[in-house]
Amino acid sequence: MFTGIVQDMGKILAKEQSEDGASFEIGSEKVLADLKPGDSISVDGVCLTVAEKMKGAIRLELAPETLRCTNLGERRSGDQVNLELSAKLTDFLGGHLVQGHVDQTGEVLAITPEGNSKIFRIAAPAEILRYCTLKGSITVNGVSLTLSALDSESFEVTIIPHTLKVTNFQQLEVGNSVNLEADVVSKYVESHVSKYVESHVRRLLGLFVGFFFLSSTLLLGGDFALGPKSILVYSNQSLEQKETQFVLRLARYRPDIFLEWESRTDQGTIHLHRKAVSKAGRFTVSSLFDVGVDVESSEVMTLWLSEKMYRDLIEKGEARIALNRSPITLTLKDAGTYSLTINKQVEEIPVIHVEDNRKGSWTFHKSGENPLLVEYVTPYFHQYLKTVSTDPSNKLRWINELPPVR
Repeated sequence: MFTGIVQDMGKILAKEQSEDGASFEIGSEKVLADLKPGDSISVDGVCLTVAEKMKGAIRLELAPETLRCTNLGERRSGDQVNLELSAKLTDFLGGHLVQGHVDQTGEVLAITPEGNSKIFRIAAPAEILRYCTLKGSITVNGVSLTLSALDSESFEVTIIPHTLKVTNFQQLEVGNSVNLEADVVSKYVESHVSKYVESHVRRLLGLFVGFFFLSSTLLLGGDFALGPKSILVYSNQSLEQKETQFVLRLARYRPDIFLEWESRTDQGTIHLHRKAVSKAGRFTVSSLFDVGVDVESSEVMTLWLSEKMYRDLIEKGEARIALNRSPITLTLKDAGTYSLTINKQVEEIPVIHVEDNRKGSWTFHKSGENPLLVEYVTPYFHQYLKTVSTDPSNKLRWINELPPVR
């Protein structure tokens, strides 16, 4: 356990990195004297174990997971890092309780001078921001800080001259990656209440099934094949909002995917290139659905898994991907069926059930040709496929004119 009060800036003297992990040699003049092999130390907010003690330096070993979840994989020899020794029970708690377990990385969006201080605006994943409150605590590169501003995509922290002097914030530039750890108290609160909330939310969400029907013909064997002009209707719900819907119409399907979409307020088109369809390792639930624009992607998939992601799940039982910008691990739990309204009739389609390491559960159509997202559930968000029409002659009236398919 740490407090987020940096005790010294160390220097990376040497670094070796491979697919199997990394080894860092870090030097410091202040905090290394009492350390011994097996002790813990926070390096830019990452709790690491001392593998070897040398004169004026220590050697640390990093696992591949640590490199994936933090910015240490980007660091080079000569870089400075924030150091803090693990706290004692008798220590004065100057910051807040910090575990040294980095949740995700963020990106510095802006650095604005204000008086004798500097305001850092940092983009953060939703998985971090949901734990944030204005004037609450967050750890950035191992530094305990107070949130001075907060929105749905980023937050601000104000760095005073002393903090600039004794931490590597003085070297940060726009575009740099930083390690983020959310307040552990918020995590414990969520852990205790999420099971209660999720069980009640699931019960309420079941009331909305079967609302919207489209016309077409019967399908073969409880499976379905998508093609041009297929129409899909999804429902989105969160704890704070009522049910909302968005409609997708496939203009093309395979080898590229080109879809038109519309909600009650927004619309646009998305072009997922062949490279993304086959090899993408990144996935987004909604961020490609920008307002009124034609979005193209050769590296990020949405709604459908890429062939690579699906193959990893089926053959290896797990897939390591980036959800939006955050690394997660999808784990295959089991296979089953899912009731879906297809062409005005309720069909049982084959599906796989998947869980991630961020408390999300996923259901995908069990098909290498059509690994479609059928349902996505977290303690705070629920998205599910309501209806499908595969009839190419089906007519769909859009609220506004959509951009033409190119």
